[in-house]
Amino acid sequence: MVEYDCIVIGGGLSGLQCAYTLKKQGHSVLVLEARNRFGGRTESLKVDGYWFDLGGQWMGGTHKHLKEICKEIGVETFDQYDEGKHVLELNGKRVYYQGNISKLNTDYNLEGLEETIAMIDKYADTIDVTAPHKHPKASEWDHQTVAHWTEKNVKGKDAKGIIDWFVRVCLAADPTEISFLWFLLFIKTAGSYSLLADIRGGAQEKRMIGGSQQISERLAEKVGLKNCILNAPVRAIYQDGAGVQVKTEKLTYTSKYVVVTVPPALAGRIEYRPPMPATRDDLTQRLPMGSVIKTIVIYDEPFWRKDGYSAEALSDLGPIYICYDDSSHDDKKTAIVGFIAGLPAKQWALKTKEERKQAVLDCYARWWGPKALKPRHYLEKIWKDEEYSRGAYLAYAGPGVLDGCNGALREPVGRIHWAGTETANVWIGYMEGALESGIRAAGEIDNRLKSSKPKY
Repeated sequence: MVEYDCIVIGGGLSGLQCAYTLKKQGHSVLVLEARNRFGGRTESLKVDGYWFDLGGQWMGGTHKHLKEICKEIGVETFDQYDEGKHVLELNGKRVYYQGNISKLNTDYNLEGLEETIAMIDKYADTIDVTAPHKHPKASEWDHQTVAHWTEKNVKGKDAKGIIDWFVRVCLAADPTEISFLWFLLFIKTAGSYSLLADIRGGAQEKRMIGGSQQISERLAEKVGLKNCILNAPVRAIYQDGAGVQVKTEKLTYTSKYVVVTVPPALAGRIEYRPPMPATRDDLTQRLPMGSVIKTIVIYDEPFWRKDGYSAEALSDLGPIYICYDDSSHDDKKTAIVGFIAGLPAKQWALKTKEERKQAVLDCYARWWGPKALKPRHYLEKIWKDEEYSRGAYLAYAGPGVLDGCNGALREPVGRIHWAGTETANVWIGYMEGALESGIRAAGEIDNRLKSSKPKY
């Protein structure tokens, strides 16, 4: 039986970046992916000759790993369209703004917003991303939700509404569900509130020509398709002083080390022998995935542009809470991408596709007129229904999780190491974070393989 230096579980960006890095370092690798495709939480669909992203799709201004790999494998990018008026629908009022979301307070006096963002950024800047549970205020911050914190600290109804909206659309969960410490960690790994919210210079700056899933597909080619097995969900991992056995439904593979890159909730379903430490087991039971329905409405023409709009809208009414122009790089295919996120995503997932479609179209017609009611195509992805993701964009921690699990998110267990965007030191929840975590985990494995006395 062939023994690999490392088996990587998960064929998304994190797993394939990890495997590719290890291969370049001279190590033998095997990637096991449960789905019948590569890409993980990126998935591209071709419609009328153009690719549309049902999963992660944006490259941010500070996403250096994503920029580097796209350059290396030949994936071209283009600017996210944001010319024209944007819609702000908040607390029963509708106004229009231009430029980045983080500059809203420049034109509209949203009482308390500027001070709140400054306070959040200040607190986030004190977090050690490798050990948030060791912060002097970890217990205080981790044992309250974002909603509880804003209720006590945010002045002004509109400012509170913006923060609640931000949490829902960026973390795909409601403020009542998320630990304030996890929220600060999320902010810290991105750099600031504005970098997360904005297009120009921020997280939504560019898109990939041909979609984002091709990054994983090309990485798999770099690793070697013979070393990447699809339709191979891992059921068990057994380890001892001699090595690791990884069991799928059909075969067993052996290696010196393993990197698990799937979401924590899915990692918790794998059988481990010896069993995981209690803190790790507890962690995987308490990190549910976010809830999001991503919708794409394709039109015959960009009617919103002709009327001076950008197709960017921010709403607390929904069902679409944030949307953008999703047209192709050459503008030959025009579309709007919109998100139903958090608790509303769970509620709308229970309705029929036709009901969701009509609600989305009604939402766009409310902002841009009756032409929005006549699409060419309607696409959607309910990420909670995805068997091997069970949600998106990322997992989230409720109150008490980080404080109680003592760093178990990244800490290796014997020969098993952890990656995936949730474990990243930068841009948790984004493609950038997935890539960074894969590189980090590969470095950990490389160090152990080169060590004369491997730890166990």
